Amino acid sequence: MNPNMLSFDEAYEKLLGFVRPVREVEEVDTMFAAGRVLAVDQHSTIDQPPMDNSGMDGYALRAVDVPVAGTRLPVSQRIPAGSVGHELAPGTAARIFTGAP
Repeated sequence: MNPNMLSFDEAYEKLLGFVRPVREVEEVDTMFAAGRVLAVDQHSTIDQPPMDNSGMDGYALRAVDVPVAGTRLPVSQRIPAGSVGHELAPGTAARIFTGAP
């Protein structure tokens, strides 16, 4: 181990030296809340987005169809944002676009 490197435990202890508990709580308008720490956890009553969706363009496939890296699959469908694809046929992939469910 590099003599200049800290062990995990040493680094953790050092990190704890910089952390301070939040003791005071005050209410502020959300316009002035940037950079502050919430006093309690917040939970949404609705899902947003309202369905699972793709966060980026890519390909959907079945893991069983790709036993090794470099396997090529034909693209059987394109799933644009707002559209729902069909069940994948074995041995195929789907081109999926950002926002598609």
